[in-house]
Amino acid sequence: MKKFLLAPGMYIEFGIATLLFVINIVLTLVLPYFTAHKAYYDSTAYIVALSLIFVIYALSVHVNKKKSTSDIAVVVYAFFVFWEVAYKAGAVKNDLLIPSPEGLFHVFVDKPQEIVADILGSLQLLFWGFLLAVILGTLLGLLAGWIPRVREVLLPLSNAITLLPPLMFSAYMIMILSTFRQAAIAVIFFAVFWPTFQGTIARVGQIDKSIIEAARTMGVGTLGMLAKVIFPYCLPGIIRSISKSLRGAFMCLSGAEMLGMNLGIGYFIEKYKSFADYRCVLAGIVAVGVITTVIDIVVNKVERMVIRWEA
Repeated sequence: MKKFLLAPGMYIEFGIATLLFVINIVLTLVLPYFTAHKAYYDSTAYIVALSLIFVIYALSVHVNKKKSTSDIAVVVYAFFVFWEVAYKAGAVKNDLLIPSPEGLFHVFVDKPQEIVADILGSLQLLFWGFLLAVILGTLLGLLAGWIPRVREVLLPLSNAITLLPPLMFSAYMIMILSTFRQAAIAVIFFAVFWPTFQGTIARVGQIDKSIIEAARTMGVGTLGMLAKVIFPYCLPGIIRSISKSLRGAFMCLSGAEMLGMNLGIGYFIEKYKSFADYRCVLAGIVAVGVITTVIDIVVNKVERMVIRWEA
């Protein structure tokens, strides 16, 4: 079994992060609530979250050997220590607006099925809107990048449209499309399609002219040029843009869900905001942060696997 080893200069940072983790656990278990607080929650979910963060941190620092990983862990645990002490010492007196850390993470114990269903609903909408936008944006971008007349017509239009935030169209989409689900997919589509389209055109323009001339001398036609020469050349750049596009698409999706959807993590946040239950609102925000982070990590991992041949 491989031993847990770090670079010599990393043990101090690791020790500080571990100490803060232990302090968090101790404070959670022994520090009493300020007497004016009316909301008390079991600390099990919070302790599990702190422990899970530490496990992820320990594995990450063992794999990547970066000091910045420990710095992030120190900042996170220091924030939780400050929050716990400030809340239980009475510096935070409004249970409604600022819950305790235990109260926030207890939402995931109170409403696990609802949160999971909303997350899966959001991911399903994200998948279809993003997939359609990437496919159509890439195909049309290849065509416009290769044919000057098509590019001269569509590129100025896309430059004007991309100046408008996709969420501005959401209220209109809700009115003209038959379901809120279709409206949300449309918002994601517009958030991803135009950047993908413009990026593909730019990458087509960067192709070495000698590659094009060599393909022409071998009698490659327009379809063959697009499919066998231009698309493979542009593929690494398309893959690299996916991570950034996914983050933007998920943010647009969460915003669209707040306008009328009956499923999704954005709907979860909006629903409990209308009930003035800000403990659940903050839990929804935490869920969005975790989802976007996981998506980013997975996409970057896939990107390195797919285009590993490039430096």
